[in-house]
Order: sequence, then structure tokens, then C-alpha cells
Amino acid sequence: MMNFYDDLHEWLMQQIVAPLFFDLDLMNYIEESSLGLDWFMLGVIQLIIIAFIFRPLETKELKQSGMDGRGEIAIRSDIIYSFFHRLGLFRLFFFLTLEPIFIGFGSLLHDLRFQRLNLENLIPGISSLPLLSFLIYLIILDFVDYLYHRLSHRFNWWWQLHALHHSQRYLTTWSDNRNHLIDDLLKAVVFSSVALMIGIEPSQFVLLLALSHLIQSWQHGYFLSKFHFLKYLIVTPSFHRYHHAMRLGYELPGKPGVLGGCNFGVLFPWWDLLFQTAVFDSSYHPTGVDSIEPANNLLKQQLQFFQRSLHEIKKSLSQKGTL
Repeated sequence: MMNFYDDLHEWLMQQIVAPLFFDLDLMNYIEESSLGLDWFMLGVIQLIIIAFIFRPLETKELKQSGMDGRGEIAIRSDIIYSFFHRLGLFRLFFFLTLEPIFIGFGSLLHDLRFQRLNLENLIPGISSLPLLSFLIYLIILDFVDYLYHRLSHRFNWWWQLHALHHSQRYLTTWSDNRNHLIDDLLKAVVFSSVALMIGIEPSQFVLLLALSHLIQSWQHGYFLSKFHFLKYLIVTPSFHRYHHAMRLGYELPGKPGVLGGCNFGVLFPWWDLLFQTAVFDSSYHPTGVDSIEPANNLLKQQLQFFQRSLHEIKKSLSQKGTL
């Protein structure tokens, strides 16, 4: 399988990408285009798995939940989000854009006899063990994701952006990429910065994100199976569904409208267990945000939740001005 992937990648580079970049006088970016092609190909693989494996497994079970035509419309918007993000270059763009800055910053620290935080410096020889280093990087990025996710529920202006992701009342394997673009940009900057600081190679970074995204698609699915045998090893669909549960997963218990929540883990539940934010409740709960009815149009959704975030910022500044 890997040989087929490599051969296809090489063929696409030689027959399509390289000639196109040559004609456009962009050969200085040919290395970046190879990474971009990796992102695109891995994105296509993810979409195929979601459409032809994950989605059929949950379709019958979704029908039992009483989903109507309105739900089908909402799911179609999630499909568009998925194609836009899985085939896009958000994090890759920021990784490549920030890399020269970190190289220059690293040189400055070296001149000052400081060293940039790098996993190879902490564990010499780790790069010669690709599977082990891949797992360590995956765990590190997941911890950062837990912290990022929890903070997005902590500040009202940030929550209003993240609430777009929570607004889906028909959660499916297509729902992972239902995000606000500003939130995605913030996350891209954070994760690209962390990846560069700990020495992740660009090609490995793309693969780490692809695997993480595919697992997250499965976690958003509607499955009757609770996957209890996996609940302490990986975030399961039922564990994550409780995070999306209306009036449960994003509010403080007994305090409607007050931000808090539980089950912030993205890949692994370990961080929720460590920081006591885990709730293992596999019973069915409706998803969505009680106070928000999202628009069906994607552009209107982006504007709707941006305006809500802007309103929170203005309110916060006004309150500070009266102190």
C-alpha cells in the first residue's frame, strides 16, 4: 500500500504538479508543493474512508434517531466543510510560513547559548525510531489540543466562535470540520508553532494531522456501539458526544449558560482523567447549543458566529470601561 502511495505521489508530481509549477514560474516552491500534494492525497483518503466506511456504518442508526429533512440539509453543510478543510492547506501553510521565523529565532538563541526546545535534544536518537517518535509527537500535540480546546470553552468571545462546531444538532462523521475560520486560523498558528518548536518534520506533521482528523471524524459519528473496551485508551464517539450534549457538555453543572464543560480530550481521554474533566456517560443526549439556531448557509454561519464573538468582545470592553 505504501509503495502504491509513493508511486502515485511521484507520478502526480512529475506529470501534473512539476509541469504546472514550471509553467507558472513557481519552481522555487516545488518542495512545498510536494508537501501540499501529500496533504491533498491524505485528505482524499480520509474523505473516502468517511464516505464509504464510517458513514454507511452510522446511516441505519441515524435513521433510528428520527432525523428529518432538515437534518439532511445540516449534514450537507458539514460535508462541504469537510471537503474544504481536508483538502485545504491551513496548517501546512502556517507551518511553512513560520518555519523561517523559527530558524532565525533558533539561530539567535544559539548565539545566546540557548537551544530551541526540540525532542531530539531531550531524547537523543529519537528520530531514528520513527514509530516511537511519531507516537510521542502525537501525544504531545494531543495534550496541546486538550488545552486549546478547554480554553476555547473558557472565554466567551472564543466560545462564540467554537460554538459553531457545537451548533450541529445532527452529529455525524462529517461534523468534525464544522468550525469557524478564525478559530481554525488560531489553531493553525498554535499547532504549527508547537510542531516547529519540538522539531517535527513537515511531512511527519502532515501525517500526524491526517491521522488525528480521521480519528476525530469517527468520534463524531452516531454509533449504537459504545466501544466500552476502548474508553480509557481513546476518546470514543459516546465520550465525545457527551461533550456535545446540549446543556451538559459545555456548561457548568446546574448553572445553565455558564461556560465550563467536560470531555475536552481530542484523541486520548487521559487528560480529562488527569484534570478531572471526564464524564463517562454513554446514554443518549441531544446535541447542539440550546440558545443558538445556526443558519443553513455556510457564509451566513461564519458571519453569524463572528458577530456573536464581536458582541462578546464589545461587551467585555464596555464592562471594563465602567470599572
